[in-house]
Amino acid sequence: MSPFERLMGVLSGGRSGQAVARCRADLADAMTRAQAAEEALAHSTDVLRAMVSALPVGVITIDRHGRVELWNQAAEAILGYTAEEMVGKPSPTHVFTPNLRQQASAADVFLRMVTGQMVKGEEVQCRRRDGSLVETSLSGAPLLGEDDRLRGAICVFEDISHRKAMAVQLQQAQKMEAVGQLTGGLAHDFNNILGVAIGNLDLLEVEVAESPRTAELLETALNALLRGADLTRALLAFSRRQPLQPARIDTAALLTSSARMLTRALGEHIKVGLRVEGDLWPVVVDSAQLESAITNLAINARDAMPSGGQLGISARNTELDEDYAAHNAEVIPGEYVLIEISDSGTGIAADALARVFEPFFTTKPVGQGTGLGLSMVFGFIKQSGGHIRIYSELGIGTTVRLYFPRAPEGSEAGPLAAGTGEAIRGGHETVLVVEDNEDVRRMVRNQLAEFGYRVLVAEHGPAAMVVLGSDAPIDLLFTDVVMPEGMTGFVVAEEALRLRPTLKVLITSGFPGDSFHRPPAGAAPWAFLSKPYRKRDLARAVRDALDGKGAIQ
Repeated sequence: MSPFERLMGVLSGGRSGQAVARCRADLADAMTRAQAAEEALAHSTDVLRAMVSALPVGVITIDRHGRVELWNQAAEAILGYTAEEMVGKPSPTHVFTPNLRQQASAADVFLRMVTGQMVKGEEVQCRRRDGSLVETSLSGAPLLGEDDRLRGAICVFEDISHRKAMAVQLQQAQKMEAVGQLTGGLAHDFNNILGVAIGNLDLLEVEVAESPRTAELLETALNALLRGADLTRALLAFSRRQPLQPARIDTAALLTSSARMLTRALGEHIKVGLRVEGDLWPVVVDSAQLESAITNLAINARDAMPSGGQLGISARNTELDEDYAAHNAEVIPGEYVLIEISDSGTGIAADALARVFEPFFTTKPVGQGTGLGLSMVFGFIKQSGGHIRIYSELGIGTTVRLYFPRAPEGSEAGPLAAGTGEAIRGGHETVLVVEDNEDVRRMVRNQLAEFGYRVLVAEHGPAAMVVLGSDAPIDLLFTDVVMPEGMTGFVVAEEALRLRPTLKVLITSGFPGDSFHRPPAGAAPWAFLSKPYRKRDLARAVRDALDGKGAIQ
């Protein structure tokens, strides 16, 4: 019996004043407890409202009549509609649009929720108040009363646009990496084939000198093979495995020289403009490769402006922050020098823009492009620790942005390329050639013997160690990098230097890796020769290595 009922019973029964007072006290106590419960409920409601408001995901509740009861701040931020615009209105299926790639629209999701079904992780596309589209992941559940009757539904959703965009970027980066590994491996094997053919044709040049017809055929074959070598270099550039000669450069001077050269090369119908901000930060890159990248981009721009137009080259200091890095895979936040190449050409379609860096992909007619120009630029930029972005609109033009990291203080110039004007000299020293490909091994032995060197050969690392451990005089170790029997050329070189500290080392490979492998601390420096090479390149590299020139410190 409640205090009120007891009080009424006392009054109707004519009980004493003491009983009435006691009943009144019970009634006051009940009212106090009821007020406390009401205040606690109000506090809990306020806490819950604050929690829902602070959630980073959108929360919407709908009553059993399909009207919006709750619309939190995250829902406002994601969809652009305020709570004042939505609360009390019918369920907001109008802000969602069906997507042909999905089996359900938001309208279907809401219908399932209000009819008592659970929904979890449905990806639906929402149309914001400004008309733009946003990708969301939506979950929901029915709201039931104490009698298990349906009172409405609660919907929780989050903006997954950034997540999906990053997933696409990651997928593209993984595809490019896989293609790069494949092309790099093919280039390595193809380099060995080219090396044998080029080397043997070089040896034949002297023998056919008195037969003009044969000499002409040999030169034609040799030129074809050299074009094949250029192709493998392009593939190595894309796969980020080309040998680079990085050095601290004057970016403004390089761009000035490039703009002057392009003004003459592109023709009078292309107007070249240059804008370089003062005090550019230093960068460490391969200047020859950077000039080649700029030339490739300029040629693409020229082809996109058949009737003439504007080609702009500019450079400035910039910073890529954490937010930019979060939206661009492989970017490290920091300070960069930005080089921009812009044109007023035909532009690139969106579907082609996503594939422009893929090797052999081109929008040019058959016979007018290999599809390797942008692939080479992409590989060079990535191998240099940089970043590349392309912005383009059909009928307006294209802008390519190359970002190179600011050089650390105290960075010095890298190794310089060997000159080509000096006379080729041979010698009488002993060279140990370590090469697992029999045809390449024989070709190198014949070429070095022609230059007067005494040649020892080994087919892999363990065989080379047997020769190095003997009493045979050896002046130079000339070794390939990729070999069987568990010993790379780098390992062979390190072990050889332990046995013979004064030994000179020349490393060669058609697949040199992401950078030159440096000799161990305290060891004598060694040199590098990229495959495939001409006879004169081999002779010069061997002579320079023996004379201590062109070594990697």
